Amino acid sequence: MEPCGDTPPIGRPLIIPLFIPHMGCPHQCVFCNQRSITGGTRQTPSPDQIHREVRRFLKYGKKRASTTQISFFGGSFLGLAKETILSLLRAAVPFVQEARVDSIRFSTRPDTISRETLGLLDGFPVSTVELGVQSMNDLVLDAAGRGHRAADTVHATGLLKARGYQVGLQMMVGLPADDDDGAMETARRVAALQPDFVRIYPTLVLKGSRLAGRFNAGRYHPMSLAACVTLVKRLYLFFKTSHIPVVRMGLQASDGLTRAGDFIAGPYHPAFGHLVHGEIVLDAITSALNKMEKRPETLTIISHPSMVSRIQGLKKQNIRHLKKAFDLKKIALLQDANIEKEHLMVANRQITLP
Repeated sequence: MEPCGDTPPIGRPLIIPLFIPHMGCPHQCVFCNQRSITGGTRQTPSPDQIHREVRRFLKYGKKRASTTQISFFGGSFLGLAKETILSLLRAAVPFVQEARVDSIRFSTRPDTISRETLGLLDGFPVSTVELGVQSMNDLVLDAAGRGHRAADTVHATGLLKARGYQVGLQMMVGLPADDDDGAMETARRVAALQPDFVRIYPTLVLKGSRLAGRFNAGRYHPMSLAACVTLVKRLYLFFKTSHIPVVRMGLQASDGLTRAGDFIAGPYHPAFGHLVHGEIVLDAITSALNKMEKRPETLTIISHPSMVSRIQGLKKQNIRHLKKAFDLKKIALLQDANIEKEHLMVANRQITLP
């Protein structure tokens, strides 16, 4: 049976998050501290708790622009017990029936996807499934303690796409036994599966994780923030060229960083995606300036208003870099709403961002 309801378009749907703390997962990956966070308690939200949370979010959430989805995340949804899966789905269904929510989405491990588990979804308005791929290299998966193979991701994606689900794939950079070339190879293999969207997460060292012990013993060295931003920039541009949207880069404070002191080390920044986009713009402007035979003392850059923050970079670091690198006395940023967002005028020359 095909999934119920229309598949929402890729964009920025309003997501109502319902956290399932490290449930449905038989493994604890080296980077995961969910069991430490929950103190060993493993409880799914009750139907009443789900109803209250969804109503609260609908009451105080922003007016939706396109679609609204109830999202089960934090564990491995299809790894839960059958009755738990059905209970969670049944609790969400009334909001779809009342047309207050468009559909349901969830995240799960690739090795929980089978014809049998997908059969549990028949008749429910599930439209989107995200798979925690992390890597397409079996050696890296082993080093991370994932417990599944790259072939599981290929198989799972095929089953999901055959049933008409919108598929998102999540990958990580900086995992043990991985490197930049390995991450790019994972990206190529992910793109070959033609997902509807991807997420790119950095590997962080969190208190209570196995990786924390390795870090403290000097056996794991996380990526620097600068190196991670540059690598994720390469990945983002690759996926963009492949016409696959990247809907998130970096972790939010709520993505496993739920308590003060959880974060120990690694390339975490609350505006990670902004850093990536800022570096893309800086590269484009730098390339344009390098091609100029004569550079002005005052550089004028004209852009769409929404691009100004990316041109400036975080805390105006791009502006400082350009002034120093090209001995510029002043950089004037002008705004023009008629310029397309992917275009910039740099010293009266139009450049197109990659």
